[in-house]
Amino acid sequence: MTNTLQNSRTPSVQRNTIINLFGSVVPILISLVAVPVYLQRIGSARYGVLAIVWVLLSYFGFFDLGITRAISNHVARLHGAPAHEKSSLLWTALLVTSALGLSGGLLLLLAGHYLLGYVFKIPTDLRPEVLASLPWMALAVPLATTSSVLSGSLEGQERFGVVNIVGVLTNFLLQVVPLSVAILSGPDLSRLIGSMVLVRCAVAVGLFFICRRVIPLKGLPTINRAWIGRLLRYGSWVSISSLISPILTTLDRLIVGAQIGVASLIYYTIPQNLITQMAVLPTSLSRTLFPRFSKLEGVAANEMSQAAFRVLCALITPITVAVLVGLKPFLQIWLGSPVAEVAAPVGEILLIGFWFNSLAFIPFALLQGQGRPDITAKFHMIELLPYLLCLWFGLKIFGIQGAAWAWTLRVTVDAVLLYAVSRTSREHLLSLAPSAGLVMLTGFSAAALFSQPAWRIGLGSLLILASAALALKLAARQILSLIAGFLPSHWRLRTMLERQ
Repeated sequence: MTNTLQNSRTPSVQRNTIINLFGSVVPILISLVAVPVYLQRIGSARYGVLAIVWVLLSYFGFFDLGITRAISNHVARLHGAPAHEKSSLLWTALLVTSALGLSGGLLLLLAGHYLLGYVFKIPTDLRPEVLASLPWMALAVPLATTSSVLSGSLEGQERFGVVNIVGVLTNFLLQVVPLSVAILSGPDLSRLIGSMVLVRCAVAVGLFFICRRVIPLKGLPTINRAWIGRLLRYGSWVSISSLISPILTTLDRLIVGAQIGVASLIYYTIPQNLITQMAVLPTSLSRTLFPRFSKLEGVAANEMSQAAFRVLCALITPITVAVLVGLKPFLQIWLGSPVAEVAAPVGEILLIGFWFNSLAFIPFALLQGQGRPDITAKFHMIELLPYLLCLWFGLKIFGIQGAAWAWTLRVTVDAVLLYAVSRTSREHLLSLAPSAGLVMLTGFSAAALFSQPAWRIGLGSLLILASAALALKLAARQILSLIAGFLPSHWRLRTMLERQ
């Protein structure tokens, strides 16, 4: 089992995971630099409006009806098929999503006056600028749906390098071009949003020509009715997950704000946002594995998923333990003791859930890759009402920590359900029990013992060392190989690690 990833061209999986990891981290770094400059040039009010606009557009991204994920799955399955069959699939997906995107854009154009005038609290003096940008926003919807399909087809071909280069370049241009417009012609929102949409248009054209060569995309645009049915059957379940998942993700903050008050919400959102950023590793790995799971049949796909599970557990356990040990001191230095005293216990509870949730990324990708997005969608539907009740009663009884326990319980149950359905062997799960126990022990220690600095330093150090030892026991060869992937090919250390 330890050689499963190696037998399936481990260097490619590792390289693609590293590429996806960098592709996720670099935009975060770009934003850290760009946001202060934006606030200085256009002001906090206009920047807040831009944030609302892009949140609104992200919801209208639903109009791809899950076809992005569907085409990634089907392109991966057609890896050995003739070029004309892939062309037929991609032309069908592009034409269908273009029509869906145009419908969504038209709906946004018609509903935008109400949404931006009444639902979102746009400052009165900025409303004319926002309403003037509505045609640009409407155009952004079909551009987003077609660009997503093009990127999804490239991911199905495992061209993650190209996808991430385009993604990083897009993010950079979306920050720099509007900022340049603001400097040269003023901070008018219609110009800023228009420049962003033009960047999206240029990116869509670039992706089209890349796909034309890589897939390849040949002949005249045509629609294959058989492909429409297959894409929509798969995509409809993905769409259900896409609708419910944001609700599950934001429901805790909405309930906390409603029951305890907006002023107390920061004690929940600050640790939650930090932990959300940590999910970049499981996200990158599952994104890499999805086309592999789509290609492989049952037994081979399960073997790869279990090997990936061990590697992810080996990587995520020391990270989780280390953050549990150091979260409160970090928050004290960053935000001060009053905030840390309330936010740190919440973060420590959420970190336990984060560990279980990270491991759930693998069976989630496996089930969708094997053509069963209906299972993940049904789980989301089943979880919604019990999660709402747990949130409500958790807040009533335990306050803000009750909300954290409700989220942790939900993602833990979700992980258990996903692994049960994906038929992960009992022996395999039992081999990872020590890691789960160590995370739980660290969480208990953080709550009960780490108020004393000596305990935090002494016991915390031992727990971190124990998690590192467990990681090496689980996947020493894969971890060393992953480290080697970060080093230049001419370094002797890389050669030594690769020989282990």
